[in-house]
Amino acid sequence: MAMKLRFKWKEGKERSVYEIVSEDGVQRANDILYIIRQLCHLLDNRKGRVEAGPRGFIHPKSIIVKTDGSVRLSDRDPSPSAVGPYLPPEFERNDPVTPRTNVYALGMLMLFMATGKEKKTDAEAVIGDRSLLSLIERCTAFDPKERIQNTSKLLDAVRYAGRPGKKSLPLLLLLIFISLLITISIAFWKKGTMRGSSIGDIKGFDSGYAGGYKQGFSDAPGIGLGAASFDTANGNLPGNLSSGVGAIAVRSEDFVFFLLGDTIYSMNPYTKELQIILENSGANDLHYYNGQLYYTTNESVLSIDPKTKKGDVLCDSHTGKLYIIDDTFYLYDNVTLYLYAIDPRHKSLTQLNGAMEFLSLQIVGEKLFYIAPDRGNSIYACDLDGGNDTLISSNFYESFCIYGDKLYAGTEEGLTRMDLNGGNQERLTTLPAYYPNVSDGGILYISGSDRTLEWLAFDGKMRYTVVPASTASFNVAGQWIFYQNMKDSDVLWRVRVSGSDNARLTE
Repeated sequence: MAMKLRFKWKEGKERSVYEIVSEDGVQRANDILYIIRQLCHLLDNRKGRVEAGPRGFIHPKSIIVKTDGSVRLSDRDPSPSAVGPYLPPEFERNDPVTPRTNVYALGMLMLFMATGKEKKTDAEAVIGDRSLLSLIERCTAFDPKERIQNTSKLLDAVRYAGRPGKKSLPLLLLLIFISLLITISIAFWKKGTMRGSSIGDIKGFDSGYAGGYKQGFSDAPGIGLGAASFDTANGNLPGNLSSGVGAIAVRSEDFVFFLLGDTIYSMNPYTKELQIILENSGANDLHYYNGQLYYTTNESVLSIDPKTKKGDVLCDSHTGKLYIIDDTFYLYDNVTLYLYAIDPRHKSLTQLNGAMEFLSLQIVGEKLFYIAPDRGNSIYACDLDGGNDTLISSNFYESFCIYGDKLYAGTEEGLTRMDLNGGNQERLTTLPAYYPNVSDGGILYISGSDRTLEWLAFDGKMRYTVVPASTASFNVAGQWIFYQNMKDSDVLWRVRVSGSDNARLTE
């Protein structure tokens, strides 16, 4: 007998899963499992081939629920951008759809039906049915070896999760446990009263010690966190160059400089005293090299001496994003998409490559590392002239930075560290990570759906919340962090890497 579904129908028209969730809200676990069972049967009958649309991707818009509760597949594929979250991390653009691809997509489909979203970060808090949550996790695990391998095995798991007795068993065990607990409590009550005095003394000491330790740590937040060292050969930190707000803060030997609006400020890192270097500069970014501040505007590349406040024009024919790496000046023109080398002495430019679109560009020696937006936001590396273009990692990335011989990348799945050739990938965190900024002071990044600013030790064993408020983007300059506070309309704030002296910056 067919299970009675709570799906609603308008004028007897069939609807996609996407329409059902959008119009009716998130679905019950039983209804979700019913849909997945039908899809597993459908895919098993076709031996894993979806045969819906040109390539047959599973997506809420491509799963059609008929008025009789049966399921069919749409004849059209959704857009490539919509399909992205339903493809496993290792999936390449031209890969064929396989049973393993389908299992991952079905896991994401369950997540969407249960939460209305395509992000796994809040699943545990939103999904109350532990069996359904476990199914989703087993279908969408980051490691392909840890996933359910095909739809036949998924169907078995769905049947097991939907067993009536399975949901009553935890309640029965809980009642038994509570009964035993009450019995044991009564039996030991008298014995406990006799020992109460001595235990009270011990617990009093423990409580006082723990409270004092906690208060001491609170009085000295972030103890052990180090500042990013000053580097004479580079104009700014790699993480600042790749941040969402751009390189708006930098340190010198003695001071910290930052952009507030388009005004360039200096700040004494110890007294926090501010001084205006240049108002109405039109600056988009900041770099410090050999006693000079360098910045780009919408028209040119300029410099200014922070001591004398004397300015100069480095380039007036091109502008874009400036890089000062290993004593060499580079300019990436956002209009022509050309990369240039700049001779600051003669103020001349040399074109290095043809038009290439770079995101999160990092320059290491004679190599360019970048995210390719036209190739699925994967990470690539090439020579300075654009030759020897090589895929480093095929996942979808939003940002990354390089420190030493390691690449640190932020994804919706967590913070990942890998070799520069993409090998030895290791997951450092499990929550979504954005804009990693790595230096000898440690790993700083934005974490989770709450977007808190976190510090992480290189061995991954110590972590500290620097800013609990939602952070849009940030820069590091010595012992200071400059960040956009999302709870304050993205206004710029500053805080020490220890989490202290957190304050709003005003013009």
